[in-house]
Amino acid sequence: MNLTCFVSLFLFTVMPQGSLRLAANGYYHDDGQPVISYKENTYRVFRRQRQTNGLRSEGGTKDVFETPSDQRSSSLSTRKTLVFFLLLIPLCFGLLQWIPPQSNISSPSVPLELSDSTIAVDMKTRYEELMKQLKEQQEELLWLKKKINHLLPKADMLSNFALESLGACVLKSSEPFPTETERLTSFGRRVRQRLAVTPSVVIQGQPHLIPGHCWAFAGQQGHVSIALSHQAAISHVTLGHISKASSSTGSISSAPKEFSVYGRKNLDDENIHLGTFLYDEDGDSLQTFKLLDHKKGVFSYVTLQVHSNWGMPEYTCLYSFRVHGKLAD
Repeated sequence: MNLTCFVSLFLFTVMPQGSLRLAANGYYHDDGQPVISYKENTYRVFRRQRQTNGLRSEGGTKDVFETPSDQRSSSLSTRKTLVFFLLLIPLCFGLLQWIPPQSNISSPSVPLELSDSTIAVDMKTRYEELMKQLKEQQEELLWLKKKINHLLPKADMLSNFALESLGACVLKSSEPFPTETERLTSFGRRVRQRLAVTPSVVIQGQPHLIPGHCWAFAGQQGHVSIALSHQAAISHVTLGHISKASSSTGSISSAPKEFSVYGRKNLDDENIHLGTFLYDEDGDSLQTFKLLDHKKGVFSYVTLQVHSNWGMPEYTCLYSFRVHGKLAD
């Protein structure tokens, strides 16, 4: 190995970035510096190594150098890019200010403020409408309640111990008033017929009172005594008569007015006064009355005593009489 090769090898060993081929061909000086230097006007940049068909280094790559013209082109491209972004930023801010908020786009335009007088008038109108609707509903409920009470009287929801079908019976009563009615025969003649309605009709528990289907006694005062179906502690009594609306004449002057109720446990006992009541001629057909003191004992017999009627001097009619309470232990 000659001296030149030894020096080149030494320089290549000291300078790991040198090329062995260039050192062998005398590219470097004795001090290790390259013969041709571009330090003053170029700088060395290692780019991505690519495979070429030309001159290759030992590692299979080509050393690439940038010229001053490339440097100027890169600097100019960088400045253009910077200017572009500087112009783009204010443009973006202007677009953001121009776009209206999402809430304003989706919602219709409404007045932001309402005067106090407008709000007060609107609230007053709403209040009046609500009060009107409430009044109409109350009237409708009251009408429905009356219809229900008419269709289903309170007496129908209470047990009845003066019911003939359960074993109750009439013991004695006032003299019946002879009633007559006219009927047509098959030959077209009118014949007056005397009706004999017994007082037991008042304890048959008729669900609907039929005009004329009643027990009538002479005068304005009379009585009827009933043996109850079971011993009971009496709490209510019900007296029935047709209403004015059901009467063909529009009057119920034969209806009882003031009456009293008495009770006995045994036939030989004295009557115990249970209460005196007033039947309302303008009320419902079946009117239920509560005894003020229903804890007077247990009774097996009840007497209804009528003191007056609503104006008929000849007779008084009884359609229904019911006794309510609790079965004795």
